[in-house]
Amino acid sequence: MLPSIIFPVIFYFLLIPITKSNTNSLTSIVIQVNGDCKILADRIAQEHGYRYVRQIFDGFCEIEEDPASHNYRRHRRATGQNTDPVEIIRNHEKVAWAEKQTPKIRRKREFEFQDPEWNNMWYMMRHLNTPSLPDLNITGAWKMGYTGRGRVVTFLDDGLEFDHPDLKENYDHEASTDINGNDDDPTPRYEPTNENKHGTRCAGEVSAKPNNQVCGVGIAYHARVGGVRMLDGDVTDSVEARSISHRPDHVDIYSASWGPDDNGFVVDGPGVLATKAFENGILNGRDGKGSIFVWASGNGGRSGDSCSCDGYINSIYTIAISSTTETGRIPWYLEECSGTLATAYSSGSPSDKDREIITTDLHHGCTSHHTGTSAAAPLAAAIYALALEANPSLTWRDIMYLTVLSSRAYAIPSNTQIVQNAAGFNVSSRYGFGLMDAGLMTWYASGWKNVPTMSTCETMIMNPNITIGANSNKMFSVDVTECKNSNDAKRQVNYIEQVQIFITLTTTNRGQAEIFLYSPSNTKTQILPRRNNDHNEQGFANWPFLTVQLWGENPHGKWNLQINTGGGSAVLMSWKLVIHGTRDNPISPRVLKETNSSPCHVECKSDKPCGDTDTSCSACRHYEQPLADGKLRCVGICPEGTYPTEVDNLCLPCHSKCGSCRNASENSCIGCKPGFYLRSDTMTCIEFCPDNYYTDQKLRKCIRCKADCASCETNSYICTSCPYGYALKDTDCIKSPKTCDPLEYFDFTENRCRWCDKRCSTCSGPQSYQCTSCDKTSKFPNLQYHTCVSSCSPGFYLSQADSQCLACHDTCLNCTSSNESSCLSCKLGYVYLPESHRCEKYSGKPYYIDSNTGETRDCHSSCTQCKGPKETDCIACNIVTEVLLNDGHCVNDCPDGSYINESITNEIDTNICMPCSIGCKKCNKENQCSECDGSKGYHFQGGYCVPTCPLKTFLLNTRCEPCQYPCETCINLTSCLTCSEKLYLFNDQCVEKCPNGYYLKDKQCFKCNPLCDTCSGPSEDDCQSCAIGFIFNDKQKKCLSTCPNGNYFDKDDKLCKLCTDNCLECLYPGSYCRQCSYPMSLNESTHQCLSCCTTNVTTNDCCQCPSIWTGLCLHPLSLSSIHSSVWWLQSPIQKVRDRFSELDHRRQTAVMVFLLLTMLICGVYLIVTTIYKFKSKFTHFLTPRSQPDDNREYVLLNNLDDYDAEDDDEINNESVSNVTTTTIT
Repeated sequence: MLPSIIFPVIFYFLLIPITKSNTNSLTSIVIQVNGDCKILADRIAQEHGYRYVRQIFDGFCEIEEDPASHNYRRHRRATGQNTDPVEIIRNHEKVAWAEKQTPKIRRKREFEFQDPEWNNMWYMMRHLNTPSLPDLNITGAWKMGYTGRGRVVTFLDDGLEFDHPDLKENYDHEASTDINGNDDDPTPRYEPTNENKHGTRCAGEVSAKPNNQVCGVGIAYHARVGGVRMLDGDVTDSVEARSISHRPDHVDIYSASWGPDDNGFVVDGPGVLATKAFENGILNGRDGKGSIFVWASGNGGRSGDSCSCDGYINSIYTIAISSTTETGRIPWYLEECSGTLATAYSSGSPSDKDREIITTDLHHGCTSHHTGTSAAAPLAAAIYALALEANPSLTWRDIMYLTVLSSRAYAIPSNTQIVQNAAGFNVSSRYGFGLMDAGLMTWYASGWKNVPTMSTCETMIMNPNITIGANSNKMFSVDVTECKNSNDAKRQVNYIEQVQIFITLTTTNRGQAEIFLYSPSNTKTQILPRRNNDHNEQGFANWPFLTVQLWGENPHGKWNLQINTGGGSAVLMSWKLVIHGTRDNPISPRVLKETNSSPCHVECKSDKPCGDTDTSCSACRHYEQPLADGKLRCVGICPEGTYPTEVDNLCLPCHSKCGSCRNASENSCIGCKPGFYLRSDTMTCIEFCPDNYYTDQKLRKCIRCKADCASCETNSYICTSCPYGYALKDTDCIKSPKTCDPLEYFDFTENRCRWCDKRCSTCSGPQSYQCTSCDKTSKFPNLQYHTCVSSCSPGFYLSQADSQCLACHDTCLNCTSSNESSCLSCKLGYVYLPESHRCEKYSGKPYYIDSNTGETRDCHSSCTQCKGPKETDCIACNIVTEVLLNDGHCVNDCPDGSYINESITNEIDTNICMPCSIGCKKCNKENQCSECDGSKGYHFQGGYCVPTCPLKTFLLNTRCEPCQYPCETCINLTSCLTCSEKLYLFNDQCVEKCPNGYYLKDKQCFKCNPLCDTCSGPSEDDCQSCAIGFIFNDKQKKCLSTCPNGNYFDKDDKLCKLCTDNCLECLYPGSYCRQCSYPMSLNESTHQCLSCCTTNVTTNDCCQCPSIWTGLCLHPLSLSSIHSSVWWLQSPIQKVRDRFSELDHRRQTAVMVFLLLTMLICGVYLIVTTIYKFKSKFTHFLTPRSQPDDNREYVLLNNLDDYDAEDDDEINNESVSNVTTTTIT
């Protein structure tokens, strides 16, 4: 009989889900006693139906309910009479204090976001769960507090859906524009195929908002993002240049996931304008620290393409990012090249089942299928945003160094072609320096010291003009001494960063050629792999190959270039090396160096007699500079205006016009003195740039205009006038189809000659500033910057030879020529020397000219310059002792509410008192306030001084502004918080009545349930009328679907369409299910159909279900009550059920079959035994049995019970065996 009882009970509890509770159902109390816990607390516990558990510390003891105690029933009865058992214990004479222990909500300090896709973002956090699996270590940076605050990333792409709920809070309109549409709205063009999704997807990788229950989480989720819409149209050089140069003063990082065709036979790169845009971004972006350009390395792997033939990757200004798959395989689209710096994750092959990147999508959507290097580059851009938050002073080259140092070459299993260069860095053409590590990069960044200024040295152009036959290779060599022996420190390179190899090579089959470069340390780098799709016969024309694989090596010595021709022949016409790096060691330690205790100056040779000044050395470490008094000064680098000699290491003066130079000749200038411009092609300094040169005032250079321009005023690639026979078309000079008469120009739009402006004699366009010559008999005979004028402006003089107004010397206000000794009057701050007709900077007592008398009068003693009419009307003050107040008076300190700002006034350095931001009492800079003006009601908020705004006002630009009617209270001019009387709040606005689909509560309009058209509350039961596709059932008082089970009503097509799988009734496809098909259960909070959990652990894919299927998941609050109702079963049975739940499906089925068979056998046996007993009793009734028969029956039953017990043991052993096996597996 025992099996027939045991097995059904076990079977019953194995099938019925019993939810495991995280808390103990027995009440636990901590008491304070004056004595030994084990003795005193144990006695008190027993008196009240409790048992002693443990001593927490001296005098504090924990006790808990003891159902086995004879006093327990009395304790429970007191509880049932609403008497607090804790109060009973607290009143005990030996108890000083007592408290019931209740569970508290405590969260692990881990990154747990509420966004639905967070747990699937494997590339950001999988090492937290599985330490052996690498990821980008984003959480490592987050743990240090870096989330991209204050950084701006913009995407050069096909647009940005900036109102996406995951992006709108981080959208930056200043970082955005629409070049295709010629406006400032980067919204993508919507069309059926969703072709323009790329930019929105990339942006989500960087700054998707966390914890808003939308999609996923961005890597730099506090960074601002913008979009430049430029790919949805014709992409010209101008379009690229405008995109690359959009707001470099505001944008930190530009991310681009595009380039030339990845078909395996194109060789292309940025044009003139885009190249100039890169240079400008590096020079001027981020306040001179350089814009960060992140570029995807290409998707042409399947076509056998190489990013060596992509000019964007070969630029020294871009960071090329490759990609690897979830499992570290080589992606099918990967392009190999020596210019790749690092790698991030992206998609793989569908057959490998590697997961892809999760991010935002068009139409406020979410995708888990962002692919290609297009997905990898934004991940890198996001990591750079984290690094820039850690250290905003990082330059563009610092970012590259941090990438090299923090990337992990061995974290990618397929990175099997690693080469260790002579500097010790591991690198490959597939993955650069390896997988990026955000945590390590930000750690480096937080203590990073800026690398020294970049030096560049280049070899002379080699012109071997040697033919290389088919299926052969040739080695070409050059001994690089320029990097070491150059007289110019800016051309001395001892530590390599990037190496460019400019090659002109003609081939009969370009794709068969392979090119290798060997450094002096014999490190081999392949700068061009074979491309089988490329059958071009033209080869390469001065193509700039690039390698970063020699990072940190020394460039001095013999370099070798190896060319393998493969199946075609080739002729190497020319080649040269351009090596970029630093003169001094670029990597500084994070800890401070010990101070030098030597008495010698740092530039003195310490092994020679020396002092503590640079003029007290008997020998110099670097260079000697002769002084006017005959002494020598030791310097590390020769100062401006001098150059170093190779033999005796002297710093000798340059030519009188050169500011810096290579030697003393006038055609070796590198920079010019004030008043001169460097003509780069002749290396000379001249006073004026020739007609066909652009005068770059900022760089003080003469840059030759592009071909066929007669002049170019705004930059070197935009023509402003053309030579005879050419006409201006847009910004180019094009040969005219016909020759126009004088006073005419050719108009390409109308294809005819048209009149010039009335001031011009000849011209290149219709405007008055497009004159090429003037009518000398007219009122405007003189040409000044292509405009005909009656007389020259101040600062210009008339050249009689060609009737042109030319600029005076920089010091002259009026002059007779451009020479510095031809001045007639001087600019402010200079004094005129009549004997030499020169203007010299005035160094005497400052004065101003009295406008009434024309006499000179002294300025006030505090002024270094003044303008009058009063002596205290200062323009500049003594920069050491005083500062300039805004009202023109010089004072010692700036008053409260202002700060000292260095400025240049009329070429004189001075300090000016500038006002702090509003509400700030003391500040270092305009937006760096250290104390707010509390007397005026200002306080700190978000790093700024803001007023404490009273009721019915709001904060606007640090001021309190009144709310506008009908708002009672508000957050801005257009968004109300509460409304005036008889009005109700609806979407931040005040309305007289809630619209359909909303109900009124607490003077606010709230949205009805989606089933309702009108309602009185938020639930389905509150509907008063129904939405389209539903009908109100008066009996059930609910809205029921008009469609059959498994269908929903499509409002657009007016048709019933299928719901998603497992859903019997829904509102929309894929969301808001109302009823699930068996055996799925409905989660009423999310309206999703979930399977019942096979274990006691609830996940996103399953829920806890009741013992009998109802179609609904159990509400989380009901789980504890279910548990408590069966607390007496949990100890043995719950463990058995938990072990059973851990088995896989096959073993669970085997156990169930075994149990069913056992029950069947027991049932049959029970029936047979019952029949036998009945027959025996019936026989006994008819014929009395002897005692031996009774004994035999007794023995037989005993034997049967023994057999059943053994059988029971076998079953238990088999179950345990199965469980153990599953655990090991």
